[in-house]
Parts: sequence; structure tokens; C-alpha cells
Amino acid sequence: MTFGLKKIFGEHAHAFFVEPTHSPCFLLGLATELHDKVSVQDFHLDNRTAADGLAVGRASAFVGRTVGGMVSGCLTIADERLYSLLKAFADKEAIYLEPSAAAGAIGPVKLFQEAAGQAYMKDNQLIRRMGDSTHIVWATGGSMVPKDVMNGYYAEASDK
Repeated sequence: MTFGLKKIFGEHAHAFFVEPTHSPCFLLGLATELHDKVSVQDFHLDNRTAADGLAVGRASAFVGRTVGGMVSGCLTIADERLYSLLKAFADKEAIYLEPSAAAGAIGPVKLFQEAAGQAYMKDNQLIRRMGDSTHIVWATGGSMVPKDVMNGYYAEASDK
């Protein structure tokens, strides 16, 4: 998605990768410029997350080198927040996502709420363009999750 959007829209596309706090392999690969030569365990992270689709301890060399320079930033999200987003999608939109699919929804929120996000928008002169922007959350996953498992995800969110 990042590659395609950047090829089509160039500087007008701003892609942010969102990863679990216990498994930010892409962020670590980019930050260290070691891509697949570094793992989350090298930073004493346990790689345990409810976001099984994002539970990757070591980034792909191909992806890191191919799209790493196209990524505007990386964000992390705690599992508890994944569950609250999952519940919000279900309650407000009747969209049922697995935890990893809900991760991207935090991107626009963090852009507006955190100092680093606000600085990024200011540095790239994006604040005045937000009214004309489209935020895309690549939220695959959930339609094939068995109902009892989805109910468990929802219950986990409701317990928090």
C-alpha cells in the first residue's frame, strides 16, 4: 500500500506504520538502519502481543529497504488500546476487526494529539490541508475470525 500510494501521489501521501509496543520490528529496523539484521529481542522486548498479524520480531529486509524511505513515521500501540479500538469499530460502525487490524486507526489520533505528530504536520505544512485530506486505515482482518474468537476479543475490550 505504501509503495503504491507513494508512486501515485508522491509527496502528497504520508504513510505511517503502526506496530505493537512489544513488537516494533519495522521501527527498530529503520531506526538502526539494520532492517532484518536486528530483532525486537535485541532490545529486550518479548514480541508478545494480541496483534498476531503484527507479531513479527524481525522486519523483512526487502520491505525495509524498498519502502523504508517512503514511510513518514512509525507509531506504537499498546494491546489495551487495540482492544478499545476494536470495540469502538464494532459499536460505532458494526465493523469487526481483529486486534492487529485495528492498529492503524491510532495514526490520525496520534498525529493530532502528540507533539511529534503536530510537529510533523507543521514541518510538512499539512495542518491547513487537513480539511481536504483523506486518512486511510489499512484494516484487513476480521471477516474470517470465528465468531467465538471475535466475541472473546470484544469481551477483552469490555473488561478494560
